[in-house]
Amino acid sequence: MLTGLRQAVQAQLARVPVKRKPALRRTDDPQALLMCDLPRVADEAAVAGFVAALEAEDWHIWQEPGWLLLDHAVPAPAMVWPEDYPGESGCCLWLLRQHPGDAAAEAYIRALVKAAEVGQQRVEWLCAQWHGEFATRLREHLPLPGGLAPYLAKGMKEEEK
Repeated sequence: MLTGLRQAVQAQLARVPVKRKPALRRTDDPQALLMCDLPRVADEAAVAGFVAALEAEDWHIWQEPGWLLLDHAVPAPAMVWPEDYPGESGCCLWLLRQHPGDAAAEAYIRALVKAAEVGQQRVEWLCAQWHGEFATRLREHLPLPGGLAPYLAKGMKEEEK
């Protein structure tokens, strides 16, 4: 889910004259998907051109000292319900299927696609956190983030590298 977005950023980075290859990685910032140290390896004009090119592709970019933080809406994958629901991720997906609710907040989607890129253990850890939250929401008669279901179903199946 994150691979295509990462490739779009890498394609734009390849066009920028730099002193060394810039680092591009997932960020721990909950408001962004990726981070890049382009401001450390390119001049201001090159960085401004890179930012403008990505903003034209609907990226949201802001700068912190030495880093650009990059965020983009993650396209929803096709929804394919699994045959079984193993682990914490399966339990969360089962809850979303039984109690469909509101669209998922971008924060849920960002967290999930970053976790899926790390691997299944990280998805399971994240879903263990959500499981309690979802149960609380159901007890309080609040909707679940049903729009998260296609992302979670895909995250359960694939580990992106």
